Amino acid sequence: MLSVNIPVYNIEVVDLVNDLHQQATRLDIDFEIRVYDDGSDEIFKSLNRILKSKSNVVYIEMEKNLGRAGVRNKMGADSVFDWLLFIDADSKVISADYLKNYLENRNESRVLCGGTAYAKEKPADQEKLLRWTYGTKREAVTAAVRNRNKGFIITSNNFFIAKELFDRVNFREELLEYGHEDTLLGYDLFCAGVEIFHIDNPLEHTGLESAQAFLKKSCMALENLKKIGEELLDGDQMFYRQVNFLRKYKRITFFIPSRTVGRLFRKYRDKMEENLKGARPSLLVFDLYKLGYYAGIKNR
Repeated sequence: MLSVNIPVYNIEVVDLVNDLHQQATRLDIDFEIRVYDDGSDEIFKSLNRILKSKSNVVYIEMEKNLGRAGVRNKMGADSVFDWLLFIDADSKVISADYLKNYLENRNESRVLCGGTAYAKEKPADQEKLLRWTYGTKREAVTAAVRNRNKGFIITSNNFFIAKELFDRVNFREELLEYGHEDTLLGYDLFCAGVEIFHIDNPLEHTGLESAQAFLKKSCMALENLKKIGEELLDGDQMFYRQVNFLRKYKRITFFIPSRTVGRLFRKYRDKMEENLKGARPSLLVFDLYKLGYYAGIKNR
């Protein structure tokens, strides 16, 4: 019936696995929960090894780091059941019917994305405000909104797919750094004629990074986005039309040359980072930051 796949890197997942295990047991289904550690520090491995003794749990430590795409592909290939659920390790189950909701909506010809939620209260740590603000305003949206604006976008932190389909269309492993491996998967599924359908079945994202770490990851993701568009997809215009960020970039650089955008970014980068790391981070500033960074790498 169901294989739940949780790739792990430097995080404890015992509570997450226990919550999922309880739900699956109540549903009285055949299931497994695969937890693959992809090169964590020893302290996290020692915390998670208790899962080895839990029924229906497969806990494995990779001999070498496979990366975000590689470890997910291995988990999907190793899974023994017909339906796969992929969950990021920094997640919290917030619905008693989380697994049931996916199983009741399963369809072999489409991928289900459950969405993301965030804690209602602001984090006390100012360093985490940017990530929380971005998550609550941009990611924690209803399925109706996501379906209206989706294109081929998929969110790899919480999605459900038939194993037969994932065996045919899975993550490309050319992307070794963080970011947009799920965008590329969505593109490949779209090209294969697979529907990506969003439902209201979120997990709470608990792993709020500092603003510094989030900005670094955002820049890495933009590097990947450039590589996808220019190298892996050879300038495919459908990809550029469907990705919201790339559409915005094209509109802005139609009026303002990209080299000018890049120069303005270099001039004001420190000021923008001061805002984004502060007590009232602006998402408009964050958008401009990403556009400026992308313009810079486009003109290298």
